[in-house]
Amino acid sequence: MATKYLSPHHSPDDPGGVIREVLLMGPEFPGPAEDVILAWTLRLGVDRDPADAAKRLLETYDLTEGPLPEGACGKLVDLLRQAAGSSDLTVSRPARRRGRQRKRDN
Repeated sequence: MATKYLSPHHSPDDPGGVIREVLLMGPEFPGPAEDVILAWTLRLGVDRDPADAAKRLLETYDLTEGPLPEGACGKLVDLLRQAAGSSDLTVSRPARRRGRQRKRDN
């Protein structure tokens, strides 16, 4: 089942437009930026490379270079820049166990 996002800022590189929404808030964004990056990464899913998506977002929003915005929004941009420069970011689904799982005694 595919997820349908209602945000007008939704794109394959920004599912649900979560990054764009924060950028629009600017200094009013209270943070934490790490939570937004986590949500963004999980929404990307296994078929999208986070580093490539971060690069495209930074280019799209003209944030590849230059000073960081103030506050938590700046932290978000900094994390995106770090993600864009990383080659070891992956999202994978945990392997499913075969057979019955044992019930734990509490």
